[in-house]
Amino acid sequence: MKFLVFIFNIFICHLLFSASLYANNTIEITNENEVLPITWTDLLPMDAFDFVPDGGVTDEMWSDPNFLLAVEKAGLATVSELDGVNIRLTGFMVPLDVDFGEAETVTEFVLVPSAGMCMHVPPPPPNQMLMVRFKEPVRIRHMYQPIGINGVVRIDEPNDEAFGSIYNVTGEVVEDVTYKDLDLGR
Repeated sequence: MKFLVFIFNIFICHLLFSASLYANNTIEITNENEVLPITWTDLLPMDAFDFVPDGGVTDEMWSDPNFLLAVEKAGLATVSELDGVNIRLTGFMVPLDVDFGEAETVTEFVLVPSAGMCMHVPPPPPNQMLMVRFKEPVRIRHMYQPIGINGVVRIDEPNDEAFGSIYNVTGEVVEDVTYKDLDLGR
């Protein structure tokens, strides 16, 4: 259990640090038919982690219920400008409801920023996962195979079937990419 708490703390610290350094000022949407390439930090409002002091998070802060509540609230914050936008995002597939037939396909999966998330570690915050649904089945990817997806984003209430994801995407394209193609917003 201590290991899981340790891993979760590392993930939150990484997320807090990377969001504060790399969050975009604005998301510019120029044409509703265009595909907007985004990064994982684009899914975070600029002010989501304003409660974190400039010096970073201390061990004592993890014992403060108000701090933990603020972390939880930050994980639910969304960028409303993305609702209805056709996006492109790279990450890793966590399949849901797998058809283990010969084709090994899936029509829905969760896209996460790092390989292996949601398998043996706590899932990322809800605003760092995308529930992706395709009308037609797509081939399952190995958990270490980076992929890129295109699709239209909808912001909804947390989805308990998808680890609490609040960004939902109607998938149009899924394709393998290389690790060099990953754009995690760092």
